[in-house]
Amino acid sequence: MAIAFAALAAKVGAQASATAGPPPESAASAAPAPTAADGRRVYTSFCTRCHGINLVSSGGAYFDLRTLQQADKDRFLRSVAKGLRAMPAWEGMVTQEQMELLWLYVGSVNGWAK
Repeated sequence: MAIAFAALAAKVGAQASATAGPPPESAASAAPAPTAADGRRVYTSFCTRCHGINLVSSGGAYFDLRTLQQADKDRFLRSVAKGLRAMPAWEGMVTQEQMELLWLYVGSVNGWAK
């Protein structure tokens, strides 16, 4: 009886693998590339209050993100994570991925080439 069960299990397993088709793509390879719109959502959630809609702040108390240059990425990421002067530290509240999305959005508003 054990031999018959093993043979049946092997037959079912062989049929399942033959009809299953190719393995599904991994989630990482199927994920769409991040966009500036994704960054805008993060910006709206965390940054608009101080830096204004579309990076346009209503007052001079906050850093004007429109003055950032493409070469300022390390400075930007460090300032978001660790804080700088009036800028609070967001490390632990904003993920590294969200900071990268923010940078993508800032670049799109500032007209940087990809």
